[in-house]
Amino acid sequence: MKKNLWISAITLLVLLATVSGPAFAGEANIKGWEKGSEYDQMYDNVDRDVFKGYLRDILDVTPMEGMAEGIGIIVEDRQDGEDVLVHLGPKDFVKPRIKDLRIGSRVKVYGVLIELDGEYEYMCAKLKAGEERKYKFRLTKNGMPFWSLPPDELAKEEGQIE
Repeated sequence: MKKNLWISAITLLVLLATVSGPAFAGEANIKGWEKGSEYDQMYDNVDRDVFKGYLRDILDVTPMEGMAEGIGIIVEDRQDGEDVLVHLGPKDFVKPRIKDLRIGSRVKVYGVLIELDGEYEYMCAKLKAGEERKYKFRLTKNGMPFWSLPPDELAKEEGQIE
């Protein structure tokens, strides 16, 4: 009986933290990052790709004029040594979720290569860092950004990240 009560209390606390924190998409500044925006339309789920490399930097990015500030990473591609800019998502949503991401980590980036202002960059769907840390930013099945999901669906998806 106590075990069930304990599990219920923890579940409630997790849900409250998800809904009430600034990372909740309803309160986060995601201007320009929304599902269906000009930027989002560049994400073609059919053209998903993956590459491996080393995390060199975590930085603020604004992919297109008028968008809310986002978080990007620089990844040195293990295959050719080139630095690749990878967009993770809007800063208010992403920053709290990547607190344990460390420069120098081996990473595997899943996403879509886009051309933006004559430069090739990645829109990230999922990021694996080392053997244990995984971060998801878009649904695999259709590319829906996590920050555009309703709170209940977001909680469900984030609960499934292994």
